[in-house]
Amino acid sequence: MMSGGTGSNDDIKLASGSNAGNTTAQPAAPGGSALASGLASALEPMFKNFFMDLADRDEKAQLKRDEETRQWRAEQALRDEKAQYNREMDAMKWREELARRDDDFKEWRKEQAKRDKDWRDEQAKRDDDFKVWREKQEKRDDEFKVWRDEQAKRDNEFKEWRERQEKRDEEFKEWRERQEKRDDEFKGWREKQSEKQEKRDDEFKEWQKKQSEEQTKRDDEFKGWREKQSKILETLQAASTSGVRGAQAAPSTPVLTTPRLPFMSPSSVPRYLQEAPSRANSGASAYTGTPQTSAQKPDKFDDKWYIDLSEKNDDICKAVDLSQIFDILGKDWCEAWDIASTTESLSESVDIQQILADYRNACTAINEKLKVRKVSEPTYQAAFGALAMAVQNYVAAKPGLQQGLYWYDTHKTQIKRGDDRYRMPDGSFSTTNLPALEWSDIAVVVEIKNDDMASTAHHVRGQILQDFIDMTETLPRRFMIGLTLAQHGEICVYVCVPGGVYSAQLGSLHLAGKTKPSLGNNNPTDNANPTVDDQRVVAFLLLLQERLCKDSGHLTGKNMRLPVKFSFGDIPDTLTDGKSSDMLQSTTVCPELSEKDVAKGGIYGRHWHLRGQRTWVYPAQLKRKIADQPDEIDDVFFKFQWSFGGDGEIDVHRFVLERGVPHVPKLLHTAIIEGKAYGTHGPKFKGEAMVMEYVGKSVKSLFGNDTLCTPSKIIDIFAGYVHTLVAAAGIDNGQYALHRDISIGNLMVTEDGSPYIIDWGCGRVCAEDDGPRSSAKEIIGTAVYMGIRILAGCNARSVIDDLESMFLVLVHYVWLTYGKMDPIYKYLWITPDLGMVKAMRVSWLNAKDTFFFNMGGSEILPKALHALVESLYELLFPSTFSIGTLNAKSTDPRRKDFKVSKWLGAFDNAANIARKECNIHMPNLDMLREHVRTNLNRRISFIDEPSLPPQENTNKENRSQNLPDEGFEELLSEGSKGNLPETPTQNSSKKRLSDRTNYSGNKKHRV
Repeated sequence: MMSGGTGSNDDIKLASGSNAGNTTAQPAAPGGSALASGLASALEPMFKNFFMDLADRDEKAQLKRDEETRQWRAEQALRDEKAQYNREMDAMKWREELARRDDDFKEWRKEQAKRDKDWRDEQAKRDDDFKVWREKQEKRDDEFKVWRDEQAKRDNEFKEWRERQEKRDEEFKEWRERQEKRDDEFKGWREKQSEKQEKRDDEFKEWQKKQSEEQTKRDDEFKGWREKQSKILETLQAASTSGVRGAQAAPSTPVLTTPRLPFMSPSSVPRYLQEAPSRANSGASAYTGTPQTSAQKPDKFDDKWYIDLSEKNDDICKAVDLSQIFDILGKDWCEAWDIASTTESLSESVDIQQILADYRNACTAINEKLKVRKVSEPTYQAAFGALAMAVQNYVAAKPGLQQGLYWYDTHKTQIKRGDDRYRMPDGSFSTTNLPALEWSDIAVVVEIKNDDMASTAHHVRGQILQDFIDMTETLPRRFMIGLTLAQHGEICVYVCVPGGVYSAQLGSLHLAGKTKPSLGNNNPTDNANPTVDDQRVVAFLLLLQERLCKDSGHLTGKNMRLPVKFSFGDIPDTLTDGKSSDMLQSTTVCPELSEKDVAKGGIYGRHWHLRGQRTWVYPAQLKRKIADQPDEIDDVFFKFQWSFGGDGEIDVHRFVLERGVPHVPKLLHTAIIEGKAYGTHGPKFKGEAMVMEYVGKSVKSLFGNDTLCTPSKIIDIFAGYVHTLVAAAGIDNGQYALHRDISIGNLMVTEDGSPYIIDWGCGRVCAEDDGPRSSAKEIIGTAVYMGIRILAGCNARSVIDDLESMFLVLVHYVWLTYGKMDPIYKYLWITPDLGMVKAMRVSWLNAKDTFFFNMGGSEILPKALHALVESLYELLFPSTFSIGTLNAKSTDPRRKDFKVSKWLGAFDNAANIARKECNIHMPNLDMLREHVRTNLNRRISFIDEPSLPPQENTNKENRSQNLPDEGFEELLSEGSKGNLPETPTQNSSKKRLSDRTNYSGNKKHRV
């Protein structure tokens, strides 16, 4: 291509060629050839540029179309890949869903097969049950045939009896005619006696006036005596704080010496201090204020004793409605009473009207005495006896009624108690018709007074309470019933259950004449016709006959006398604890106690009172039936107790057994009765029945046994007690246990010298991370053996307190054997007052020299025992432990230096001295030594004691009732974790480790 109109040779040729085609047709004009050439030359660049631009545009358009095609194909490929990926993902999900459905189908098929198999097994079991039922039904049919034959025989006998009864009725008519003749003669005699009675009434009023003056004088003397005793108590407390052991006095201050307590003459000592307890019973905590000492036992049962007994138990005696009484007795009682006590039932009852008619006939002889303004006690006694006999005779004579009670007029009949003394209740209903009546036979007790005393007076209530104590002295009961008859014939019903004593107004004794005011009204009314109140009493006596023949309130429901045989399955409402019902029914417990054993205190426990926890412990025999083998008979202890709240004894006892704690009796059988809360203030109670292996007698018997009462044996036995306490209190898996009631009654020893610790009912299983808790409402334990910190009101406990209680048991009976203590200190072991116990304890222990002088000194006390007591004294009461200044805010300084190895050293030192005189084997001490060795690298970790002290108590007589309401304060076991000397390889940083014993305990025990 050429610019500027000039072209190449090829271009010229092209132009010439185009023109040459026309040369033949038309000759060129002259000069035309040159013009055409010039025109062609001029147009050629333009056309050439046009066609080149056109080619460039076509090329660019083609390139654009190619690029768009390429992009479209790329996008189309990407869309195809995405579509393919989505199709593959959908296919994979479909395959997974299909696999899952296949798995679900297989699982469904397995479940369906299992359900089919279970159904077939259940159907086979039902078929077997049906076969058994059919066999039983056939057996019942056979028994029914036998019963029907016996019933026909009874019907024939009844016909014969009815003929004899008709004959007796005719004889009775003749007797009544003769009696009417005697009544006419008696009326004349009665008129003469009325004149004499008026004269006697005047003389009685004069005597009553003199008695009132004498009573006023006695009250004044008693007030003076009480003021004198208050001064003595203040003197004791002043003496306890004046000599502080271990205190460092300034040089300018004279050192105080421990003053001796003033000597009490027997005449100035209170009666409750002069009476030594026959048992050292435990004092478990309960809302009802469980005593920390044995129940007080009177010299004689007089009016003052009954009034004091009623006043002391006033907080557990509640007045309720009659409907609540039946709610306490149970649902069956409520339903039966609701039917019998309606007004229509009472007024239309033929039974009640017939009984009242018989009662009026029997009261003909005393009818005039019932009409006087003030009816005497003998008259009420005769009237109630007539009503009771009328009910009894009617029940016995009417077919279809089962006689469950027998009336005894016992106001002149002495009934023997367990302590060889006698009491005479005014009347009683017994479940047995035996000539020699026992307290255990009585189902309902009756106390009767004259019109001068209300049925709710302290004197009457005190007699009923003492009756309840005597009724449950030898055997536990679930409930007891009492009746009182007093002023204007008013009758009240009392029901005693583990939660307290509840009373309600029942009605009145039907009295003829116009002498009895209606209840709640002082105006006399005509009572010739029976009122609803009178009829209600008869209905209640009929209900007692009906219900008590089925369940008389004893532990097994039926009447029980020692020795008695029963199984756990006989106890109503029993929840078995780890044993099948067949096993309980085939196992028989037989407390082997005669009357002599009972009189000697063979029944252990604390059952001589009505408040709080009550326990009965019997040496017994366990008889077990084994198929195709002779019956197994073993010596055991049977224990039953009513308790309230907290850890049950079975739980704590089983906890220490499972941890392998030594010297704890094995549990053979256990059962629990879950009770309910009675009334609005009563706690929910629980009954626990246990059969444990035989563990001998109380350690008290050790000091009267020439074979065991040697220094070596005493050291070995008490080493076993220490081993048990520190092993139980050792932290294992974050838990430990404290006994909290070490006393003379809970430390046992067998004839071969094996020690045991029983009665874990006050114990508690604690967690390591519990931390301090609020203190208990009551101080737990036996007062005379409580640690000094507990007596001071400290609201935290540790194993040191249990060890201190064990030390007090040791020194008490070492003193009884060897001591020459000042007579004033003997009241330390029997006084029920916590303040006086603390005051005497401080005075006794505050000076070491005085303490050992009273213990007998080195010239009387054996050297080994002297060394043991002295070492333990130093461990429990070091110079940094000021006994006299203890109070509720005090922390225990002994926890810092406490080490189990020190206690082992004290026993080892005493044992080495004892071996010089008599070298014998001491297995219990060896076990304690092995326990210390295996726990050498374990140390104690203490929880700080609470910073807030318990509430201060200004009332010394009610000390235990003013503490906070929650559970008693626990600390971590102080000493049970084996706080032993560190080895050189130990790190300086202290770690919290547990004290795990190496003893394995079996849950199941077979004698």
